[in-house]
Amino acid sequence: MNLLQLNTSVEKLRFLQDYNVPARDVFSFFSDHNRWSEVYPAIIRRLTDSVDPRNANGLGSSRIIAMFPTIFQETITKYEEGNLIEYKITFGSPFKNYVGNMRFVDLGNGKSRLDYSIEFEPRIPKTGFILRNLVEKRVGDAIRELAHRFDKNPNY
Repeated sequence: MNLLQLNTSVEKLRFLQDYNVPARDVFSFFSDHNRWSEVYPAIIRRLTDSVDPRNANGLGSSRIIAMFPTIFQETITKYEEGNLIEYKITFGSPFKNYVGNMRFVDLGNGKSRLDYSIEFEPRIPKTGFILRNLVEKRVGDAIRELAHRFDKNPNY
């Protein structure tokens, strides 16, 4: 085993969040790159459009995320309308091999669940714990904030 293998740790996070709106509404929010910054503390904008002319936010599209002190790019690598969004960080950030996977589950009766997993390795050895806590806090707060906004206004 080489020294780099000893210092590399894969961090895995999983978030489950229920919403009092149908899965299509939650999917619609999270599939729109330009809406993310309404609940996430960063400037987020679509950078490149999808290859699908009917959906600029679909497969192959990317977003730029500016969050002091970093700027990075995420690219949609899997996209199933209404069900799944998977993305990877493709430029910048303190992460490597970062993959986010968002599954949207219809629970019936106008309710839904987001099953969101994130996996990454820290670019700098021994920073995994710090990065994990940062991602856990920011992503967790964002998905809970969206649930709160939907509770206040189901048409959000």
